[in-house]
Amino acid sequence: MEKLTRFLRSYLLLLAIGGGTLTFFAFHLLPFLAPLKPAAYFVGGDVLPWLIFVILFFSFCKVNPREMTPHYWQAYLLLIQLAACGILVYFICQENAFNAVLLEGALICVISPTAAAAAVITGKLGGNDSEVVAFTLADNLFSAITIPLLFPLFLTSIQGGFLDQFLLLMGKVFPVIVLPMVLAFTVRYCFKGIHHFIVTRLKDAGFYLWGVSLTVVSSRAVAGIVNSPESAHTIWLLVLIGLLATVLQFGLGKAIAHPFGKRVSGGQAFGQRNGVFALWVALTYLNPTAAIAPGSYILWQNLVNGVQMWHRGRLIARAQQNHTELYQE
Repeated sequence: MEKLTRFLRSYLLLLAIGGGTLTFFAFHLLPFLAPLKPAAYFVGGDVLPWLIFVILFFSFCKVNPREMTPHYWQAYLLLIQLAACGILVYFICQENAFNAVLLEGALICVISPTAAAAAVITGKLGGNDSEVVAFTLADNLFSAITIPLLFPLFLTSIQGGFLDQFLLLMGKVFPVIVLPMVLAFTVRYCFKGIHHFIVTRLKDAGFYLWGVSLTVVSSRAVAGIVNSPESAHTIWLLVLIGLLATVLQFGLGKAIAHPFGKRVSGGQAFGQRNGVFALWVALTYLNPTAAIAPGSYILWQNLVNGVQMWHRGRLIARAQQNHTELYQE
């Protein structure tokens, strides 16, 4: 059992990506699975937000609210995010902008908020999950403000004013981010017995449920790429944009937070993006083809996290053999 647990901790994210990809192609190529497609759409559309809600609840139960304080590295990352969004919107607004769909794909990779369950992976990698939770809340508020503020500058299809769009986006963010946190903190202070059971007996539940959700999201990302009507050239460029955005954001997050002793936390906070939210925004407001960039970002970021989890697993095994301490923020 211990070997199986260690294997899953190291390879769960890679297994989720592979499982999601195989699931899509199974439904796409095997006719006898057609009667099950409505159930698959239901899981991918209606069940997934509730699954993320439960994941976050378990994650927030392990967070000490007193540790959710703002830090300089978080402010620096938000300023970089704002500057990058402003630059991309400026070029999209140019009348002769080169292939605006590519710029829109890059914008949605940058403006989308930190993944709701980034703290789950951060804790497994030795980072400070409480600080990542604090950044996650700030970054989701950032996205809820900047998207309705910047998108009307280059889109004419948006109906309603700033307040309407702000409330619409907050309606998507609030239930998934804030409510599980409120519920977890209520259990922490009002039902201490239940809280103790969760953090001791169910401490890894959020991680394994996140693997299930990644399987679903990866399947949707592959579906968006395969079913796109665009040319192969445009699709590959958008996939490349997703890769570049992944590398840059993970790298910048680590580089900015490293002087503060938060290298792992900074990389996860700035690199791990909310893929479900990004796909929804792209399909709702932008050229649907632009959704390929955040769709590929989902695959790239989880590939990065899968490699990091594999490396962390090796470090844990080595530390146990040599009786040394692991890196922990």
